[in-house]
Amino acid sequence: MKLIKIDPDELKFSPDLNRSGRAKAFEDRLRSSIEEIGLAEPLKIACQPDGGYLVIDGNLRLRAIRSIRERDPSRFSKIAAYVLDYDRRYEIRFQSDIYQDLLPSQLATLVEHLHSAENVLKVDIARYIGVSPATLRNYTGLWRLMERGGLFAQVVELMDVDVFPSSNPYAWLRLTEEGLRTVLVDEFSKSEEIYSWVAEKAASARARGAIARYPLKYIELVTAALPAKCYRHGEDVRAIKRDLGLRRADAQRLRAAKPDFEEALQHLSKVAKRSQDPVLRSAAESFRAYLA
Repeated sequence: MKLIKIDPDELKFSPDLNRSGRAKAFEDRLRSSIEEIGLAEPLKIACQPDGGYLVIDGNLRLRAIRSIRERDPSRFSKIAAYVLDYDRRYEIRFQSDIYQDLLPSQLATLVEHLHSAENVLKVDIARYIGVSPATLRNYTGLWRLMERGGLFAQVVELMDVDVFPSSNPYAWLRLTEEGLRTVLVDEFSKSEEIYSWVAEKAASARARGAIARYPLKYIELVTAALPAKCYRHGEDVRAIKRDLGLRRADAQRLRAAKPDFEEALQHLSKVAKRSQDPVLRSAAESFRAYLA
């Protein structure tokens, strides 16, 4: 799988590779997100036998980019895309749907399981599911929120129903428990009991889907405007440096030699055969085939 930069006007759509059901509200939010922070995840494309590139995964993102370029042609003259095997386009599209249909917390759990229990490098997980290293790092952040439990886990629950964006969990991770409680009460629940407020918001989102969604900029603003005692500066800085160091070491090992996936393949085979979780079985089997 090769990452390239390509002119978005060179890419072609295929109706049979579209995701079913397009919600205008989602497309509007996606376009706004790309316009604000850029294309966070590369598209997946394939070189067609008769020439040109076909979009395997990312039709909505490409439509959003073209819409933005209609208003400002100077933007997104080149976009990032992974080039994959044309003959595997339907298989890859199906695999992408599996991951895209998972909730943020489910995907964070899957990534952590593959990395910690099955010894798969996170750089390989990112390449396989077609996301950037920065996006995969967000799933690590989500996992840490879940591990902390309490109100931190409640934040993840609201990410699962799209009340809070899941694109920057580190805005929440930098807070102490007191800091998190302070920001949730002052900026969101407005003195209402926090757990009741979270339960009501989550239930409303699941039942109706018509709820207030807080933009990323607002989350980053309110979590950055707290007294010093509300932050865990030292620990967070060390954690970030440790993550960066591990990713650099992984990249250096990949550049220095061809990765040896034998142990990972053995672990993935065991999960595919023995796991009671159908999502983990399916993911392990497809990832095993990819590494092999």
